[in-house]
Amino acid sequence: MKTHLFSGALIVMMLALPSVAWAQRMPHTDANAVGGEVGFFVPRQSGMGTGPGVEGMFEHYINARNSLRADVGYMRAEQNNDSKKSMRQVRVAGDIVHNWEGGAIHPFVGAGLGVYFLQPRNNGANNGPSGTEFGGTVFGGAEFFTAKTFALKAEARYHIVSEFNGYDPSGFALAIGLKSYF
Repeated sequence: MKTHLFSGALIVMMLALPSVAWAQRMPHTDANAVGGEVGFFVPRQSGMGTGPGVEGMFEHYINARNSLRADVGYMRAEQNNDSKKSMRQVRVAGDIVHNWEGGAIHPFVGAGLGVYFLQPRNNGANNGPSGTEFGGTVFGGAEFFTAKTFALKAEARYHIVSEFNGYDPSGFALAIGLKSYF
């Protein structure tokens, strides 16, 4: 009798195990993640060249496939004929993200809205008035899970931003980064 009870309990536990593991996969409903990325920004404005970009984020999963992301990012486009002159852009935004599970690889797409703080710079110092403009982004990429709660990510993003003093801060960004789930 004890053997049958033990065997029955073992079978029930084995059948329940996949559902427990499935419920805890990342991402899942109410999971969170933090991440950071580095890359480069290619501005749309003629006469400006590629510059660095960094971004940090917090993401909350509404369900396993959809999340809300809060971002803070920094980009700097340099003037082509004078590398001392640049336009600093700081982005504070929120995004909606949808991902598809593909085992260890999760492709994703999204869009967001935010505020861009713009400041012309010359030789590392502010150069002229600053501005605040409204903008949006569309993006896509993929996460490559290296562990259950850790992923490397690659993302391409297009920024659509209102003009500031005749300057078009829109542009294309490519980045790679890390993301940790909890």
